Amino acid sequence: MSFGEVYELDFLYSLLYTMVVEGLVIYLLLTYLFKRELRLKDILFLSIFPSMATLPYLWFLFPYFLHDVTLYRWLSEIFAVVVESWILSYILHFRLRDGFILSLVANLISYFTGTWLLKVI
Repeated sequence: MSFGEVYELDFLYSLLYTMVVEGLVIYLLLTYLFKRELRLKDILFLSIFPSMATLPYLWFLFPYFLHDVTLYRWLSEIFAVVVESWILSYILHFRLRDGFILSLVANLISYFTGTWLLKVI
């Protein structure tokens, strides 16, 4: 099977992609912007948990309520940034503003590189 034939497989590919890209962005921001050193298990947790907490809702719940593609994209990204901001702030003991910065940058990079990648494939 190739990409695009089974919705659930597309979800799994997207989840893996999101975890890798957003995890890398969060790691780089924490290391170079926030000057935080983390253990490997913490980096892996921060790469996996926020995406696992939001992406299933975006793929399996939101489509039932949001039929307009533009509205779906905007509300999905806002939802992801808000929820992941809170999660990152809580886990890292950060101010919500700092969690928001981490989440916003990670989601923007993930969204735009993912959109570009889908056009290339």
